[in-house]
Amino acid sequence: MAQHPIRARMCGFGEKDRRPLDPPPVVRLRVRDSDGEFMHNEDVEIWKFVVSATLWAPTSDHDRSIVINPNTLPGPVPMYQSSSSVISLSEPVKVRNLVGTTVSNAYLLKDENDNVNIFFIFHDLSVRTEGQFRIKFQFAVIPSEDDPRAFVESVAWSSVFEVYSAKTFPGMTDSTELSKAFATQGIKITIRKSSRGRSYHGRFDDNQDDDGDNEDDDDDNDAGPTSPPTPSSGLR
Repeated sequence: MAQHPIRARMCGFGEKDRRPLDPPPVVRLRVRDSDGEFMHNEDVEIWKFVVSATLWAPTSDHDRSIVINPNTLPGPVPMYQSSSSVISLSEPVKVRNLVGTTVSNAYLLKDENDNVNIFFIFHDLSVRTEGQFRIKFQFAVIPSEDDPRAFVESVAWSSVFEVYSAKTFPGMTDSTELSKAFATQGIKITIRKSSRGRSYHGRFDDNQDDDGDNEDDDDDNDAGPTSPPTPSSGLR
């Protein structure tokens, strides 16, 4: 992981409210050639690479990507002009708990030290419910006519982060240097001058206020390939 999320404000079950994870999660990819040597990032065909994100319990043993919308739970329905009521038999509706763009294409970008790397950026992920979570990132190669099969080639996990209710949310953190570097290269990402100051935005960004309405490099989250790609690769 190039950048771990730290916290967020729950976005609830509305369809328009979004409270992005702060800072936005960023995954870095390193690719080895057939001799086991790291390839130059500029020589890698990144167009066929994707990473998907799913929400998990902090213990990494339960998928938390789906949740029941509490507004659809069965409850008594009053009968007009009567003191009686009936119980709704409607099936509760399951919705995604992790909201936003959960799949990222690869980007060839400079980091905060001007080093060119392959990144996968998840700038608009939100979580509907409060609690502690981790995100599981899975790397795959887009199938081709020559090889129509798709495998999870590598896996990385975020650190545990906290999602708060509106009353307990401590506010957004300062934007990281990595996020600022991405914004200057045209990536849609929110940039804040300070945790309490006004925010400004990367190119093509939507307006957001400081509570997220509408960022340490190289942790030990390397995971070996589940099925070795050619060339071999791994998320960091």
